Amino acid sequence: MNQNQKNLQRNRILAIALALLVVTAITVTIVAVVSSKRTKPPKDDETTASSTPVETTRPKPIETTAKADDPVVAEDVTFVSPVTTGTVIKEWSADIPVFSSTMEDYRVHLGIDVEADAGTPVYAVADGTVTSVEFHPMMGQTVVITHAGGYKSVYQNLQTKIPDAVKEGATVKAGDEIGALGDTALIEISEAPHLHFELYKDDICENPLSHFTITPINEQNRFED
Repeated sequence: MNQNQKNLQRNRILAIALALLVVTAITVTIVAVVSSKRTKPPKDDETTASSTPVETTRPKPIETTAKADDPVVAEDVTFVSPVTTGTVIKEWSADIPVFSSTMEDYRVHLGIDVEADAGTPVYAVADGTVTSVEFHPMMGQTVVITHAGGYKSVYQNLQTKIPDAVKEGATVKAGDEIGALGDTALIEISEAPHLHFELYKDDICENPLSHFTITPINEQNRFED
């Protein structure tokens, strides 16, 4: 092989080697670019909805008109006896029927019967407003008074003559005379003259004797002047 042929062969080998180097460099560059794209972190505007923080709104507190330092005042009612003196001849019995001498049967008794002389003054047991004045067909002359705290007092078996100032809508004070003890109740007519008195709290009857006491009549002085 002469010198020219050797040079030609060497140049071919160099060309092939150079071509391989170029191909290798290109391959390495492509791989590097692809790898960088895979590992590159996403841009801020390419974040998913799950990575976006969700803003939560807290419910506003309910505003109340009452101030925290406003005191709650309970309505207090002071009761007095509807008669100065008397004898309780039948007590309150809203659950257990008691015998009625007039009707000759057993029935509940929603009030108390206080015996005294006919014409004995009857007084309002507390401050209030007269709700009604009427003649009840069974319980006779009746006066109803409403009071603070949901209370209502009922006076029955009164004499038909009622003071002129005692009428529907009138304001009364505890101890004001609202009538006189009588015997106008047909279903209690066989008993001695007495006041039939009932007391209600929010339309539920209560035992009147749990709110006041009746001063017994002194029999020795009953008929003295």
